[in-house]
Amino acid sequence: MNFPVQTSIETDVRYDASVAGAMNRVLEAERAAQSAIADFELQMHASLEHARQRRRTILERAHERIMALHARSVRSLEQRTAQILTEQAHAPNPVAAREADGAHLQAAIERLVERLMRLTEEER
Repeated sequence: MNFPVQTSIETDVRYDASVAGAMNRVLEAERAAQSAIADFELQMHASLEHARQRRRTILERAHERIMALHARSVRSLEQRTAQILTEQAHAPNPVAAREADGAHLQAAIERLVERLMRLTEEER
């Protein structure tokens, strides 16, 4: 009986081919991973730029709104100031108003004294 005899050269060649195939698969997987990483980096940079643009747009709109509110406030303040100045110009003299109030108060006190005096006389 003859048994097939494997030589070490045949075994070495098959082993080397198997190792080479495994290394090729590893290298191909590494290239695929690097390609996927590069794609994700591109997507990340695009997303980052989009977010930056949105931030700029939001800031610009907020600035425009702030400036509009500021302008309206200034106009409102100017109108109210003008109104107060006009009212003050047409207001009576404060000294004369106090004197009139004092005379009015004096008259009210005199009426109250007279009324109290009448009540006291009626009780007697």
